[in-house]
Amino acid sequence: MLRALYTFLVIAVLSAIAVWLADNPGDLVLHWRGYEVRTSFVIGLGLLVAVAFLVLFIYRLSAGLVKSPASVSAFLDTRRRKRGFLALSRGMVAVAAGDALEAKRYAGRARKLLDETPLTLLLAAQAAQLDGQEDAATRYFEAMLGSPETAFLGLRGLFVQARRAGDRTRALDIARRAFEMRPKTPWAAQAVFEIETAEEDWGAALKTLDRSLSAKLVSRGEARRRRTVLLTAQAIVAAEAAHMQGGEARKAANETALSQALQAVSLDPSFVPAVALAARLCGATGRTRKGAKLVEDAWAQSPHPDLAEAYMGLVEGESGYDRFKRMKLLAGRNREHIESRVALARAAIGARDWLAARGALEPFVGDNSLERPTQRVCELMAEIEEGEHGNRGSAREWLARALHAPEDPAWTGEGWRSAAWSPINPVTGEFDALEWRVPGLRLLPTERVTMPEPGPETVVAAEDDEALPPAGTAPPPEESHPMRPQLSEDEAVAFPPLLPDDPGPEGADELDAEPDEMGGDRKW
Repeated sequence: MLRALYTFLVIAVLSAIAVWLADNPGDLVLHWRGYEVRTSFVIGLGLLVAVAFLVLFIYRLSAGLVKSPASVSAFLDTRRRKRGFLALSRGMVAVAAGDALEAKRYAGRARKLLDETPLTLLLAAQAAQLDGQEDAATRYFEAMLGSPETAFLGLRGLFVQARRAGDRTRALDIARRAFEMRPKTPWAAQAVFEIETAEEDWGAALKTLDRSLSAKLVSRGEARRRRTVLLTAQAIVAAEAAHMQGGEARKAANETALSQALQAVSLDPSFVPAVALAARLCGATGRTRKGAKLVEDAWAQSPHPDLAEAYMGLVEGESGYDRFKRMKLLAGRNREHIESRVALARAAIGARDWLAARGALEPFVGDNSLERPTQRVCELMAEIEEGEHGNRGSAREWLARALHAPEDPAWTGEGWRSAAWSPINPVTGEFDALEWRVPGLRLLPTERVTMPEPGPETVVAAEDDEALPPAGTAPPPEESHPMRPQLSEDEAVAFPPLLPDDPGPEGADELDAEPDEMGGDRKW
């Protein structure tokens, strides 16, 4: 609407001018070199406008002819860039599709049309990687380091190359350069931290953690957990170094290790490895009460065998009876927990209080026990039978049951399990990857299994509390037992279960009835 109104106004103004010129005619006279040119004003004005347009046309034509080579060159450059970016996009698609030949072909065409831009170098490097030409890919990534715009991308590619080649030293050096260049890049910070912890360089890992926290690359909770594990690892190294020294040097090394362990405990008072280590170091430096309080507070939250071991070793040269008295106090802080009963049974065995040891394990081996005894419980019962009555036959029965008993928890990770904690998984090198759980424990399927009702033909074994199949039927295979944990093929056995003693040749039962020649108790 506005455009039509504007056009109407223009036509109206031109019409008004034309009418005015028609109503006011005049002559235009030009005298030049004795010549006189006479015409009307309207025609003269029209000629002047035509001459002006002619001059403007000639000027534009001459300027276009002068600039034509540059225009042609710009047109060709634009066309080449379009073709280059088309080859680049097709090459990226080929890389994503895993077509090495197409990727190399389009990478060469893109480099020819676009020169060595960051994207062309990246495409060429990825095509070389896809084709298995690692040396060529490394050269392309190194070429990116020459330009500030592509240097970080080149470091990323070189890091991936070094990690694939298993060159941890080179990968760490490249990751540190990338972290220095861009401190707020998550992958660089994580790569530096992971490699430093895998190399057990705890001091450098702590510095990297501080920088990551300052750059807000990790949360405060995660940083607190990592710092706890790192300080515990440092304390372990310092404690091991103290054992290699003597005199004042050993005392100073123990103090340093204790300081680091106490820092870890202050960050997480329930972290078992830190508490157990701090308690042992307190005992070594004469701070028995402080070590006992650390263990007692942690035991009230989560009892653990490492805590019990540290608590029993707090007082050097302590008698078994006194140790048993202290363990009763500790077990009373979490009385019904299995670790409290196992620790109490161990201390009672050390004090040769067999009745107390049996009473501690009664919920797991008695007639009213709700679950099968674990391997530790079976081994402790074997020791009780041997120590109290000298009954090697009954002890061998308990050791035999231990072979098929449910496993006890251990520090478990991918492909690894051990009774000792480690800040990294020794198999994979992963930091803080070990969990205290039953090795090989897997979630059962959610499908419900309907078990048949026991009939009169079912025979119950009084010793093992296991139902046997009806007479005349084959027993189920050993691996199908519902209470027997199975180990995965990739899980390494750090501490295999103990085997029972060889019963010996025939007639060994008669020898068992004879007293020991040395008159002492045998240890299993």
